[in-house]
Amino acid sequence: MRKVIVVIGLTLGLMLIPSAAALADAGTHASCVGIESSAISPKGTSNELPGGRPELNQFIREAFPGTPPGAIVSFVSHIRAGSHEACDEATE
Repeated sequence: MRKVIVVIGLTLGLMLIPSAAALADAGTHASCVGIESSAISPKGTSNELPGGRPELNQFIREAFPGTPPGAIVSFVSHIRAGSHEACDEATE
C-alpha cells in the first residue's frame, strides 16, 4: 500500500513540473517580443493589455496600417533590452 501512495505522489509531482515551467517569465536574454508576450500572457494577467497577445496583434494592425504585422514583430524580435520596462522604452 505504501508503494502505491509513493508512486501516486511521484506521478502527481512529475505532472506538476511542466505546468510550473510553462508559467515562467521570459529570461533577460529573450528578445523584446518574448519579454512582452510573456508579460501580457495569458489573457487577463496584464493591465497594459488585458486581452493578451491577440490584443497586441490588433494594436499592431491598427497602429501600422498597411504594414504586415510580421514586419513589426520581426523588427522588435531583434531588440534585446533585458526587461519589460526597457523594451517599452526601446520601442516607443
